[in-house]
Amino acid sequence: MRPRWILLAGTAVLVVLHVLGLLTGVPIFRPAELVALSVLATYALLVGAPEPRWVVPLAFVAPVVDAYRTMPADPSDGRQWQVFRPGPLDLDIAFDTGLRATWASLVVVLVLTLVALRGRERPERRVVAGAALAAVVVTGYVIVLVVRVHLAGRDTESRRTGDDVWAGTEISAASAPFLLALAAIGLAALLIGRGRSSPAGRAGRRLAVAGAVLLVPAALLHLDATLGMLPLPYPSGEGIFVTAGITAGPTLAAPVPALTAAVELTAYLLLSAGLTTPHPPSST
Repeated sequence: MRPRWILLAGTAVLVVLHVLGLLTGVPIFRPAELVALSVLATYALLVGAPEPRWVVPLAFVAPVVDAYRTMPADPSDGRQWQVFRPGPLDLDIAFDTGLRATWASLVVVLVLTLVALRGRERPERRVVAGAALAAVVVTGYVIVLVVRVHLAGRDTESRRTGDDVWAGTEISAASAPFLLALAAIGLAALLIGRGRSSPAGRAGRRLAVAGAVLLVPAALLHLDATLGMLPLPYPSGEGIFVTAGITAGPTLAAPVPALTAAVELTAYLLLSAGLTTPHPPSST
């Protein structure tokens, strides 16, 4: 057990290095996120209990690919920040923006949900009720956010073009993060009903549930950032709702991406630790 926790602690250190690099704008160890996720996937493949050996590694393939694709640029390359300018509303661009931010987490949740549905244990009614309530709250938040963003740009665009503007772009941008939030709630509900056979099983279940729950605020942070990055006719880059008060400064290059990465990677770490915690069945 001790090597297991040492490996997880080392992964946590890599996560911290990645977040600090985003926060300061100076990568401390460029492949930190890639190495951290690769270690988690390899660790889960070697442990392979109590889940089938392939489950967690398969789920983590997408985050590993995404980490490689989004690895911070080398400062010596001389690349500069790019700023979006107001442009025409494009539903395809809006949806693609949200999907690019959340596709890896969506794959993780989908794989783990499909495996969880194969089990015999199902969440109790109170768990289902709690999940339904959480889904309603998230849905209400997304509706308020989309309406707020739409109203902020409607008058400006109407004056510029003389046409009425509908909220199709905002809805399209919110689709993937919203789906991730709902899927994470469903996964958490499924995981709550598992691992009751032993104290170790209950501990692993709590870790996994915490990881699934953390993917909900991660999805909302992605939603906030996605709407803020769209080339729409309203000021962007300062956050929309949750992150409206978090702005970059001389010492904080990208606080919102750093916060999002911290929440998301912590969720992955907890999911990996929880789903690979051995919990032998209790004797009857």
